[in-house]
Amino acid sequence: MTERTWFDGDLPAVATDRLAVLVGGADGVPAARRVLAITGASPDPTEVLDALVAEGIAAVPAFAIVALDEGHLTAFLRGPFALRFEDGGRRVWRVDGVGAHTWREVAAEGVTRAWAGAPGAEPRLLDLGTTPERPVRSGPTTATGVVLRTDPAVRRSDPVAVPPAPAKAPVRIPLPPGVSAPPPLPHGIAAPPPVPTPRAPRIPRAILLPDGERVPIEGTLLVGRGPRTERVDGEHLPTLVPIPQAPRDVSRSHVRIWSDGTRVQIEDLATSGGTALVDAGGVAVRLIADRPAEVQPGSVAELPGGARIRFVEDE
Repeated sequence: MTERTWFDGDLPAVATDRLAVLVGGADGVPAARRVLAITGASPDPTEVLDALVAEGIAAVPAFAIVALDEGHLTAFLRGPFALRFEDGGRRVWRVDGVGAHTWREVAAEGVTRAWAGAPGAEPRLLDLGTTPERPVRSGPTTATGVVLRTDPAVRRSDPVAVPPAPAKAPVRIPLPPGVSAPPPLPHGIAAPPPVPTPRAPRIPRAILLPDGERVPIEGTLLVGRGPRTERVDGEHLPTLVPIPQAPRDVSRSHVRIWSDGTRVQIEDLATSGGTALVDAGGVAVRLIADRPAEVQPGSVAELPGGARIRFVEDE
């Protein structure tokens, strides 16, 4: 059994007993009507996709089609619509339709819950309870997102009042011999708050290659099976970092990594095998070619064939 709930919003949406659809843009309402015309037959996701593209690819709006049936997830995304889903190992994945010429298709097994919708409504966590949601009923509606679960959500219980703890007498700490206490402040004057000590930003300082080799992130790194560069920006030469015994699916120059001292970024160099960036919390995002993404300590760049680049703070 799959439970589905909407996030309130104004995007045209349609639900059937098998799936949920959201559409956007100027052509969103006509597209939603085409979907609604076939919902009486309980269509599957591919039939809904056919209805959306019936007027030609030029007239197709941004959309999200998502279905979750006994752990099997099927989704189609176009434009800025995003999808987040969690598997049985509580690993969270994220996909969107940005950059896809037609649409992006997602199929996964063992999925326990999923969210799809507009990026502005994307939840920070998937374990949201039932507070911001309303049940999905078959037919047309409006929304910004939809949540699907293989099991009903656990409803939050009412808060339990906790009596305040009794006040405790202040603890007097004896001063060492020869040390006097500072004079009390005049009545009505509060002590100034302590000035916080500035902290350096937490950014990766080095990468770990699959064989354990540590490479400091200084300037620009070009990483791949056999990196090489034909262009030089000004007088700054990139550091070429070959991956030992890299799989053949790893491109010769696969990713570019650089730091400006306050942040570290990574960029997939339009490779055929692609690159996934997994943060320290286990959330994975597939990098879009030539679109830099910021990297935090503990992140891992997953390359084809199981090759991994780890980002660490210490050098």
